[in-house]
Amino acid sequence: MKEEIVFVSFDKTAEGYIASINLKDFLLKNDDFDSLLKKASSAYEDSILNMKTKLTEIEYFRHNRIKLPARKIWELGDIIFKFIDDLKKLEVEIDGIYNHLERDLGVKRKWLEKVIILRRYIPKIEMIPVDLNWGSCEKGTRRIAEQISGGTIPHRA
Repeated sequence: MKEEIVFVSFDKTAEGYIASINLKDFLLKNDDFDSLLKKASSAYEDSILNMKTKLTEIEYFRHNRIKLPARKIWELGDIIFKFIDDLKKLEVEIDGIYNHLERDLGVKRKWLEKVIILRRYIPKIEMIPVDLNWGSCEKGTRRIAEQISGGTIPHRA
């Protein structure tokens, strides 16, 4: 019988992030939740650090008015996907990922949705033309991502 996924939330503390689950999940399972929550918290904290590092790179392009390569956005999305996979291995799912990331990264949900769409439809970074900038993808992200994944290269601006 397949284990049920436990939904986890993360809160920022002075020491880092702490994971929590609802009482029902805690009472229904006999697992070592302390260990599970520590692993989930560690995965979240590491991922947030990696995402913030990538956001600093992205901000450098914006601040210096340099065209932002679409590959940088894909890399951020890939960090998010790897984090979700890490949680799945623990049989845990984040409760409200957009709310968590919006809060802890200080970015808007709509923008995060576009990051996720780009990464969801393009499985490998090599598929994205090196000279394709994010400005060409940000509006119509799904359409452009589908074009790239389908082998048709969108207009580069």
